[in-house]
Amino acid sequence: MPLVLYTDGSKSDSGRTGSGVYAKAEDGLVFRCRFRNPDNCSVFRSELLAIREALNFALHFENSDIFVLTNSKSSIHYLKNWPEIREKTGQEVVSKIATLSQKSRVCFQWIPSHVGVFGNEEADVLAKEGRALPSASSSELFTSEIYSIHKAIANSAWKNPPTHDWYAGNRPGLSLQSAGTRSAQTALARLRSGHIKSLKFIDREKTFSSCPCSCPASPAHIIDCIGASTRQLWSGEGKGLVELLERHGVMDLV
Repeated sequence: MPLVLYTDGSKSDSGRTGSGVYAKAEDGLVFRCRFRNPDNCSVFRSELLAIREALNFALHFENSDIFVLTNSKSSIHYLKNWPEIREKTGQEVVSKIATLSQKSRVCFQWIPSHVGVFGNEEADVLAKEGRALPSASSSELFTSEIYSIHKAIANSAWKNPPTHDWYAGNRPGLSLQSAGTRSAQTALARLRSGHIKSLKFIDREKTFSSCPCSCPASPAHIIDCIGASTRQLWSGEGKGLVELLERHGVMDLV
């Protein structure tokens, strides 16, 4: 009788991942295994880790054909190109396949997920239970996974601007929601961001053109010079601020 192993990987919205393996040997022995993987581990790698654990179990059996059933086509295609595999987990899987092939026939087969295949459904449940475990058995990540984490952090930092006066808006599109003409909205947006027309970069340093009072025309100075306050930038008084800019003849600086 062949040894049939079902494997699966799972990932939650919060980034917790787990793997599950279900098997039933010819002597009636049922094998269930679940474990948590490093946070932000990809589903693909969780599938590979489940396959590795399934092959570890298969090493305890002699002269049995081994069938690994997975719903991950990418894992099968990846292992099929075994000469190109360079990362540790894939190499360990290939090594175990080579060891098992010396005494048994090892076959990989794709099966569709969530169609009522008992073993596959059991492996899916185990993988979800695995991601809920308190700690991961390993902290290793693929290079691509580490890159994805850093990219997500960088994108998050970009989407969450620095906390200073010029980025004090409490919702996106604040300038576009301001009353007034397009030029008034543009002026408010530039003052809120700090990137006004008089801003120049010289040797990577911020410099500003001169205000009519001969001081550098930074956003803070312009608002102070016309007798306004930064509070007007983030309230319904934006229209009054624009009128002050026009009255003092400094709209060209903004």
